[in-house]
Amino acid sequence: MFDQLAPMVASLGYHAVAVDLRGHGDSAPLDTGFAWTLLHLDLALVARHLGGSVGFVAHSFGGGQAGGVAGAFPELVRWIVNIDGLGPPSEAMQPPDDIPAAIQRAFTVTDRAQLGAPRSWGSLEEMAERRGRNNPRLSAEWTLHLARHGARTTAEGDGWVWKADPMFGVGIPSEFNEAMLKAEIRSVASPVLVLTGTEPDTWRDLSDEQIAERVGWFPDARHAVVPGTGHYVHIEDPATVLGHMRDFLAEVGP
Repeated sequence: MFDQLAPMVASLGYHAVAVDLRGHGDSAPLDTGFAWTLLHLDLALVARHLGGSVGFVAHSFGGGQAGGVAGAFPELVRWIVNIDGLGPPSEAMQPPDDIPAAIQRAFTVTDRAQLGAPRSWGSLEEMAERRGRNNPRLSAEWTLHLARHGARTTAEGDGWVWKADPMFGVGIPSEFNEAMLKAEIRSVASPVLVLTGTEPDTWRDLSDEQIAERVGWFPDARHAVVPGTGHYVHIEDPATVLGHMRDFLAEVGP
């Protein structure tokens, strides 16, 4: 996901480290289902291993994770570049109407994830085509790149499966709403650069007004819009993203 941008960040004089979160890529699978705060701890441990006071360049879900680490461990986070990672709209954070039924569905999905066989695909090209339907703004070259890095061969060697752990999307319904998101964002003392696009896209769900409101929740944030991009701002226009980053880092320091 950062194969194009990470070398550009390194060209600015930084040591760029790409992290596979639990349940992603080549990291170990989850054993607890979706665990938002456990991932905060994982990233905090990585930051400590790297010497602390690190900068985060984070996209989407990762933007929320970077903010969570900065709020809980301010001594570990120097600055954040948040790429379209301001959280879902408030209506998406409402609890389900039928909590017992939602818990039962979670148990059913857990059984399937733990005991069932993952779907096997015939080729990387087939997987890339499916990813392209989810993210139509990504080029065929990028979806194939994601498939090559995001899949592994089956044990039998006759197909491909996604590396992503199906347990990642499993969790017991719990309280999380816009007020809690606001409190978490307000706890971020580090300087933040928020980058968003302009085009309708999958997972780009906030209105311009909602984006402006959430950027305003950060104690120290600035916002730049990258025209002609959707959710994957850094993939669609890495040069402009790097330019905004360069200006931001010149302002806040290394």
